[in-house]
Amino acid sequence: MDAVPEATSENLEAHRESVTPEQFFEPHVHDADQLAWIPGGARVGVGDARWHLHADHLVWIPAHTEHEMRMIGAGAMFSLYLSPEIRLPQDRWARPLVLPVDAVAAAIMEDLCAGRGAGRRLNASLDLLLEILAATEESYDALTVPSDPRARLVATAIIADPHEDRALEAWAHELGVSTKTLHRAFLADTGLSFRQWRTRARVYAAERLLVEGLSVAEASEIVGYATSTGFIKAFRQVFGSSPATYIRAKRRARGSVAARRSARSRG
Repeated sequence: MDAVPEATSENLEAHRESVTPEQFFEPHVHDADQLAWIPGGARVGVGDARWHLHADHLVWIPAHTEHEMRMIGAGAMFSLYLSPEIRLPQDRWARPLVLPVDAVAAAIMEDLCAGRGAGRRLNASLDLLLEILAATEESYDALTVPSDPRARLVATAIIADPHEDRALEAWAHELGVSTKTLHRAFLADTGLSFRQWRTRARVYAAERLLVEGLSVAEASEIVGYATSTGFIKAFRQVFGSSPATYIRAKRRARGSVAARRSARSRG
């Protein structure tokens, strides 16, 4: 990646890079551990894993781990490249992870990638970020894309068009395989049945639309729900709250981050 580092120290390089939809970073490795936040969403491949990440995910990629990324939306990618020497001691940091976005952690990443951190402030910011990460539980709500090539074709088509409503039987007929084969592939590779996986794909797509300002009715229709009631039920199952409650909480968190930034700038 060709982004110019905005903040650097012995143990850190911070990059902010503008990205476009479908921009692809071919398989590559880094000598440093990478912590990335991609608010516009991305499809990330690490080894056999294929994750469909949205704005509420951070991805952790240990040094020397081959990975690839394809952007979903336009915007920015925030990346911190950390020396393995300061890696947190828990065993889990030696493998790729998906983590939920903490509002304070996101603010720290944005500050570092904007070049606002230097000297003691940079070190204090990095220490606080590592403290937050150490207490952050791994996220299991990232949408995993099946590794089976036939099931992956189905998954990719649904991600591209969440309104797609063909039954698994129709997909199996089109691909010349049995319905059981596709069912097993989704279950084995993602831990979800095809219907469960498609629900998550639709809800994640709708979440981005809601964040952009669309109404519940508009978002639910775009991703393939006949009624807002059915969509709200599915959304609650995935995110644990109604769309309205979720968006209010997200806006409050962003407001808190903005207030902290303002206070820091006045100080």
